[in-house]
Amino acid sequence: MTKQFLTHQCLIAPPNMQDDFFANTVIYLARHDEDGAQGIIINRPSGLQIKELLNDLEIDADYVNPHEVLQGGPLRPEAGFVLHTGQPTWHSSIAVGENVCITTSKDILDAIAHNQGVGRYQIALGYASWGKNQLEQELSRGDWLVCDSDMDLIFNLPYSDRWDAAYKKMGVDRNWLSSEIGHA
Repeated sequence: MTKQFLTHQCLIAPPNMQDDFFANTVIYLARHDEDGAQGIIINRPSGLQIKELLNDLEIDADYVNPHEVLQGGPLRPEAGFVLHTGQPTWHSSIAVGENVCITTSKDILDAIAHNQGVGRYQIALGYASWGKNQLEQELSRGDWLVCDSDMDLIFNLPYSDRWDAAYKKMGVDRNWLSSEIGHA
């Protein structure tokens, strides 16, 4: 049986998620392979405005749209990650999906600050990570649900709507789910 990797898919926390950090989250998987997985929580705003973050990095950000930085995950919360549309033209940018890239480079922040060359983007601090076979084990236990990602889910929808929207992509109304997943 070939393993199915879930890069460019989203993990959805089930309603009964016990882990407070990940409760009610949608995680965009930027990498999933035989060595593990890494993702960014795409529906948890940090309370920090992008303009504030850029100013803290001494980047003049007068033209930035008023978006919040996301709390991307528990690991390396001091590290910034940018999910963006377009091609991987930025330093250290990696294509994840057809029109989605991730980068940790500072050059894209300058472009965002000046409203140049970056279509849609999300900036997150920190990320989530799974070791070898860890995500597969969590999935087999029903710890996560999976849905296809799309541009609205990653970039456009209000953060507070993304969890429900991810369920709707699966064709499920979250309110119908029993807290006893996997038990009839």
